[in-house]
Amino acid sequence: MKHILFIISILLLSACGGGGSDNGNTSNTDGSQIDNGNGTVTGDGSFILHNIRFDSKDYYEGELVTVTENTSFEVQWVSPTSAGYIIDLYLSTNDQAYSDNNKIVGLKCGSDSLSLCPNATGEVQCEVANNNLTCSIGSDFVGSENFQDNDLTKLKFIVKGCDTQGNCDVKTFELSVQSSTDIAE
Repeated sequence: MKHILFIISILLLSACGGGGSDNGNTSNTDGSQIDNGNGTVTGDGSFILHNIRFDSKDYYEGELVTVTENTSFEVQWVSPTSAGYIIDLYLSTNDQAYSDNNKIVGLKCGSDSLSLCPNATGEVQCEVANNNLTCSIGSDFVGSENFQDNDLTKLKFIVKGCDTQGNCDVKTFELSVQSSTDIAE
């Protein structure tokens, strides 16, 4: 009997062995990183933002989006779920990373919340005017970011979406702001 208990305890101990740590670093199947919001990577890659659109045109990670001062533009996204998720929009100047300091909008979306974006799809209207990027949904103001003292050639528009499990996807776009007087000429 002692031998059987000894063998069982050895089997149990070997089954409980720890796995190696990957320091939380994982990638989506498409190779994109999954970010938990504090600069580290986490999750299983199940949350991937699809169809990021500016004025009804699809844009892909890293592409240049041109907007005109004093003219609104629409930002749309598609989440992989209509359950609760979070969308954060950031204006990055001079290649700064996204943070609470440059957040324009933080929205709780999906069917699990009472929000301005109740579905897997969502959209905001934004406008660049007087060195501010301001966003709203319908007549509801949702946030703004000032970039008065920054170089307009180094702006980035960042869309970050996360599900309730902490799986996140971040998409970054180069943002070029044209003066409305340049178009009129």
